[in-house]
Amino acid sequence: MKLAFLISTHTDVQQLQRLVCALPDESVFFLHVDKKSDINIFKLAFLDDGRMKFIDHRVNVRWGSINEVEYQMELVRAALEYGEQFERLITISGMDYPVWSKEQIVQFFEKDRKKEYLAAIDVSFPWRMSAIYQQYFFWIHKPKSGWEYYVTRAFGRALKMLGIKKPLCKKIGDKTYKLYKGAAWWAITPKLAKVILHEWDTNEKLKDWLKWCMCPAELFAQTVVLNEETWKEKCMLDNEKYSLPMHTPLTYVTWMNEEIKTLDESDYDKIIQSNKMFCRKVASGKSDGLIELITKKEMR
Repeated sequence: MKLAFLISTHTDVQQLQRLVCALPDESVFFLHVDKKSDINIFKLAFLDDGRMKFIDHRVNVRWGSINEVEYQMELVRAALEYGEQFERLITISGMDYPVWSKEQIVQFFEKDRKKEYLAAIDVSFPWRMSAIYQQYFFWIHKPKSGWEYYVTRAFGRALKMLGIKKPLCKKIGDKTYKLYKGAAWWAITPKLAKVILHEWDTNEKLKDWLKWCMCPAELFAQTVVLNEETWKEKCMLDNEKYSLPMHTPLTYVTWMNEEIKTLDESDYDKIIQSNKMFCRKVASGKSDGLIELITKKEMR
C-alpha cells in the first residue's frame, strides 16, 4: 500500500525528521514549508531522502485564513500529479507523531480502502459555535499590526453589532451549499481528493463565501464533500454535537489555555486510551519523554 503524507511545517526540523522516520517506509512525503521559514534548513536535513518532495508553491501562512486552504490544495495537487498512484492522501502537521507502528498504520488503511476519514458537522445545526461562522473575519488575513488590521477588525465588529450575518447556506449556480465544519487533518482517497481540488480550481464563488470565515481550512473540504450525496455516506457526519475527538478521527489533540497543548509524558495514558493513529502537537526538548514511551510501546 502506497501512502502520501501531506505535511505542513515551519519549525523544528529535528521533530520532522523523527516524524518521517516513524512513518511507513514506502510512503512519499509532500512538504509545504511556510514562506516565513528558511526552506534550505529543511532541504539539507533530508538531502539524501528521495521520498521527500518539497512543493514550490509556498504560502506566507496566516493562521485561520484561506491561505491555509491554498497550501493544502497545492499539497493535494502535488500528490495527484506525482508519477505513482497512492491509496491515501493523509494531511498532517510537522508537529504530529504516530502512536501506532508502521505496520499498524498500513494494516488500518488496508482493511477498508473505500472509507473516507473526513469528519464534519452541519454548522446550521443548533450548537454553541454556529454564531462564529455567521461573523465576518476580514482581519484574519492581515498582519497583527498597522492600520489595516485594526480597521478591518473594527468593520467586522460593526457588522456584528448591526446584526449583519454571513449566511450558513449559499446558493451557487443551481446548487445550494450548506456549511460544514471539521478539522484540517484527514485521510482520503485520490478519487475524493480530485473532487475537492477541482472545486478549489473552478468554484470562485464558493471560495469567496468561505474566505471571510474563521478557519476555512476546517470548512472547505468538508463543505465540498458533504454537499455531494455520493460522498456524504462515505464520510463521517455528526449532527448531534461538536466533538473534537470525533472531528479529528485519526489524531489525538487536547487544548490548554485556548491553544493546542504541547504534549509530554504526562499525556501518554490519555493518548493510548484514545486509540488514535497520531498525536499532536509534539516538540523537540519538550516531548522527548513522550516519544520514548511511544517507541518502547511499539517495540514490545
